[in-house]
Amino acid sequence: MPELSSLASNELSEHIDVLAETIVARQYSRQRELWKPYGEAGRARAVRDARHHIEFLANAVGLEEPALFIDYFGWCKVVFHHRKLPDSALGSTLECTREVISEVLPAALTGAVLPIVAAAIDYLPLAPVDIDTFISSDRPYGSLAADYLARLLEGNRSAAGYLIGNAMGAGASVEDMHLHVFQPCQQELGRLWQMNRITVADEHYCTAATQLIMSQLYGYIFSGLRNELKMVSTCVGDEMHEIGARMVADLFEVNGWDTHDLGANVPAESIVTTLERYAADVLAISATLVSHVSAVKNLISMVRKSPAGTRVKILVGGHPFNIAPDLWRRVGADGTGADAREALEAARSALQRS
Repeated sequence: MPELSSLASNELSEHIDVLAETIVARQYSRQRELWKPYGEAGRARAVRDARHHIEFLANAVGLEEPALFIDYFGWCKVVFHHRKLPDSALGSTLECTREVISEVLPAALTGAVLPIVAAAIDYLPLAPVDIDTFISSDRPYGSLAADYLARLLEGNRSAAGYLIGNAMGAGASVEDMHLHVFQPCQQELGRLWQMNRITVADEHYCTAATQLIMSQLYGYIFSGLRNELKMVSTCVGDEMHEIGARMVADLFEVNGWDTHDLGANVPAESIVTTLERYAADVLAISATLVSHVSAVKNLISMVRKSPAGTRVKILVGGHPFNIAPDLWRRVGADGTGADAREALEAARSALQRS
């Protein structure tokens, strides 16, 4: 029942601070000796994490997509394991979450929440603690991707760029580099951070270097034939992972589109204004975090109500839409794509249906 789910999601969001504090207090009272070494600073971090848990839960409830919350706790398990945090912590967190929600939320709303928490509890023991690499020599340009990422992690941006330049000179395409080198390397950076093998600073450096190297390919991107189609790409809210949207814009540009990549942290009103100014045919929205899916839904609603909404086709992409295949329909989009190539195909399909 969408209305019940929406009410339950709002209730979780409105009481997020009380819920987080209560959950942590209960968990600390049950595992006092376990948490004693972490002191008050550890308790503050636990409350912060509990707020994140409730935030993800509220989004999963509101969108009626349990997979969003289940996947998130699977991600947490990997993070905890590789940072040698207590193995029993996450299970206890979920149990305390279930109890506190049963006590705090109105009984009429718990039916929309507790099954999702229960599904996460059931899944947690089965969730892996290791993740397979995204880079393999048996994939197209797999060896190049491995060498490229190795150079970046050494801090040698120029050597990484040299590898890409050589590949382009040997006949590789911009699409090859985006789909088979840049994308898997970005995914691999996420995996390495999750498994505590690199720092946030490492990830930021490598991402910034890749963005610079991508810009050096613009001579190839703008050299082809043009069509009359226009696309705007963007991230939502405070989403800062903009490289995925930029890859999509680049591939559309290679295929003759006139693109306007707005990047990260763009106000919704400015996005709507841009769509109207450029008479865009397609809007591509990227969201990496589940907590940003509601912002995607709100943006789409705003676009639909605007003059631009009568003609523009809306695509969504990012991790939440990969783990919940029908989520794009729930947020009101016209299609989705797991990568830039699929996004281009989805755009073409959506335009053909209109």
